[in-house]
Amino acid sequence: MDSELATYSIDEVSHRYRDELQSLVSPEDQPTTYEDYGEFQLFVFRRLKMEDEALGTTCQVFLLREGEVCGYDRNSGLFRQLPGSYEALGDSIEAYHSQNQRILTAYSAEIERLEESLFNRRIPAYFMDLWFDIKKDVARIENYYYRNSLVFKEFARRHRSRFGEFADWFKDLEEDIIFQQGSLTNLKSKLDSLHHYHDSIKSERLNRTIFTLTLISGIFLPLNLIVGFFGMNTPGLFFADDPQGTYLVIGLLISTVFISLFGLPIIKLIDRWVLRFLVGRYNVYRNILKRLKQANTKLKEE
Repeated sequence: MDSELATYSIDEVSHRYRDELQSLVSPEDQPTTYEDYGEFQLFVFRRLKMEDEALGTTCQVFLLREGEVCGYDRNSGLFRQLPGSYEALGDSIEAYHSQNQRILTAYSAEIERLEESLFNRRIPAYFMDLWFDIKKDVARIENYYYRNSLVFKEFARRHRSRFGEFADWFKDLEEDIIFQQGSLTNLKSKLDSLHHYHDSIKSERLNRTIFTLTLISGIFLPLNLIVGFFGMNTPGLFFADDPQGTYLVIGLLISTVFISLFGLPIIKLIDRWVLRFLVGRYNVYRNILKRLKQANTKLKEE
């Protein structure tokens, strides 16, 4: 049955547009395109494919004329008629989008893995490299889907009268393209949220490091000052003639370390438990309740 299907060379399709058709069908990565030449139409449909180290794309070219649908075979350089015409075209497009959906699902799974690593505070060292690669690919896929959506809509509008019983099917395919386009928007939003959360974690860790360095400096700077002061070889130095002078200096050093380590936490504890909870200085709910009571009182007076 397949041997009875017609084949056409580019010259047989159109001698007038031969060079233009050749430029459209030759590249394996031609963007999605729909060209109407009056007697025939050319529909180039781009699809995603996964390579070893990168995301790639390829395309399939369809010739539409006089109710026939032909697919272009690059090996032979011929257009071969598809059995079933628009039904075969719909099958091809549906298969392409099923493959595209699997690719989107795989990217979504990778994004969820990154999200899980952030939530568990186990950020890999290569996080930003991986994030940038996924972000770049998602942006490319979004551009691809945007063009696919526009071109497929134009193709469906021009050929809706020829779809026959498959009109609802092609409408569903168009809606699938739009749905996958919306999924890409969600992936982009999730990636942006991950980047923001990653920056927040990094900032928190940096703040902790700075706080630790500040605390260490706050402990040792007074100690260096005290040791330097009592290390001066000058007459009349404090505790110079006191038999317990060394122990007094050691006690002073210990007191300084104690104040440096526990002084700030004690102040925070006093602020939290005495001023906030006992005195009610920072009681937000009490202040709100007070304002509500004042407002209710004014309403009753009016």
